[in-house]
Amino acid sequence: MTLRPLRRDETDAAHALWQRSAPHDAVALDLFHEKVWGEPAGVVLAAETDSRLVGLGVGVLWTVPAAVRGSLRLLAVAPEARRRGIGAALVDALADALRQRGATALRVAEAAPNYLTPGVDVRYAAAPEFLEALGFERLGESVNLGVDLASSDWHTGPEETSLAEAGVEIRRGHRAARDALGRLLDANWPGWRPEVGIALRREPISLHVAVREGSVLGFSCHSTNNAELGWFGPMGTSPEARGLGIGAILLRRCLRDLRQQGHERATIAWAAALPFYERSCGATVARRFWRYERPL
Repeated sequence: MTLRPLRRDETDAAHALWQRSAPHDAVALDLFHEKVWGEPAGVVLAAETDSRLVGLGVGVLWTVPAAVRGSLRLLAVAPEARRRGIGAALVDALADALRQRGATALRVAEAAPNYLTPGVDVRYAAAPEFLEALGFERLGESVNLGVDLASSDWHTGPEETSLAEAGVEIRRGHRAARDALGRLLDANWPGWRPEVGIALRREPISLHVAVREGSVLGFSCHSTNNAELGWFGPMGTSPEARGLGIGAILLRRCLRDLRQQGHERATIAWAAALPFYERSCGATVARRFWRYERPL
């Protein structure tokens, strides 16, 4: 077995390998291409046996406040080639490369803003034994929620009128408001700046904001990651503005956008505040993931 950099002309073969190896995470070729090649500083390795591609590993850096983590964005071994040490060799090689680039810990799958899953789908029954044998410890669980976009027209007119009477305007974000939005992010969620930046670069902008007297009180985004799959998030409301109903309006505005784009379902990935989403849009748990980390 040989480990080497994956060549771009092997992307189709690597995609076919991924589809066979990760049945709960099968994706279209364009989205797979984004996950493999969408990180300039990423590490993309192929495992080869007898001139045949049998494994794939993609590692990226994830900079968060006060830390640099590595992440195994993708890891796959052909079903017929498992239990031969190929997966372990890919993990070790990616870990070494990411350590040399400054990472102090290695996560599995999660790495905002460009990730496919926020952990390992619990249906991959062999994953816990494999990862724990390599020194990973389970951090906890995360979930993706699903929303049936056909269940509502997501109209928010009356609620927005009520807020306007209290001096709060809900509108689509615009680039001129970047500084005010940045102040809200820096004070509460600095790690979400990259995703908000993506939303502001979309055409049309895939971000909505609540504004009062020039200050941004809340925001919601969609299509910042996995746009082809109808993903929602992130979103947040400043602590002093909670309880006004801002979050539900901003959420529903994004869901209306996704429905108008032709999506049948929306995904609220890596979700917290499940009661809020259930109450505001009828979201239900669609997938569960285990989160893992090991020190480097």
